Amino acid sequence: MTTTECRPPLDLTFETRAGQTVLARRHVTYPFFITAPLRGRGPDAEIVIQSISGGLFGGERVAQRVTLGSGATAIIRMPSATIVHDRRDKAAAQCAVSLQLADSARLDYLPRPTILLPGSMLVQSVDLTLGPGATALLQDSVLMHDPNGMPTASRALDNRISIQNSAGRLIARDRMMITDANGEAGPYRAFGTLWLVAEITKSRYKDIKFLISSHDWACYWGMTQLRADSGIMIRFAARDGGDLDSGMTRMREMLLSSMLDL
Repeated sequence: MTTTECRPPLDLTFETRAGQTVLARRHVTYPFFITAPLRGRGPDAEIVIQSISGGLFGGERVAQRVTLGSGATAIIRMPSATIVHDRRDKAAAQCAVSLQLADSARLDYLPRPTILLPGSMLVQSVDLTLGPGATALLQDSVLMHDPNGMPTASRALDNRISIQNSAGRLIARDRMMITDANGEAGPYRAFGTLWLVAEITKSRYKDIKFLISSHDWACYWGMTQLRADSGIMIRFAARDGGDLDSGMTRMREMLLSSMLDL
């Protein structure tokens, strides 16, 4: 990092030491707060990230960077939803996330849904880079909420994700734009995406899709395989946040089970 580069308010680096993943370096400032790494029986380091602000406001910019060294395994959880407030004639709120995984590293990045209040606008980007043999499970979701007594105003989300390997070869690039202006979102008020980035053969992909298709779901979903057998993307649409959250949680558990065999 050069001296002219602006360090994000959340900057975490994980490394392996004596067979365990440790939080080797951290830089955490407003609006973030993190717990000490939680330990289970395995080598994973689990971090819970909390926000000490009231959400995202018009014109605000926040950024995160998470780096995993060779062989490190980490789980990032955010137990609370992020509220995006009415921008009040200011610029859109912006959130940028950078995830960098060295060879054979594994990251589960699991934020809770983003809640768009009337009049809100969010521009969000996620950039994921993976070394050879690295795997990642990413969760991203948003819902529209209209509190009682709050005036009606359209809101919008511009969400971008870019996934590449350490040699710079593009694996996937996605842009999702959601707006409720003029009823464009129809009956759906909650949307989400799960990304499982790992080496998955076509036959393995078919097995996972068959397993998922054999269950009943309260939300609409669609599944596709990433190029060059490099993973799976699943998109969700639901009528409310409850159906979305329960559906994505069940689906994520199925994907996590499938990763045990990879």
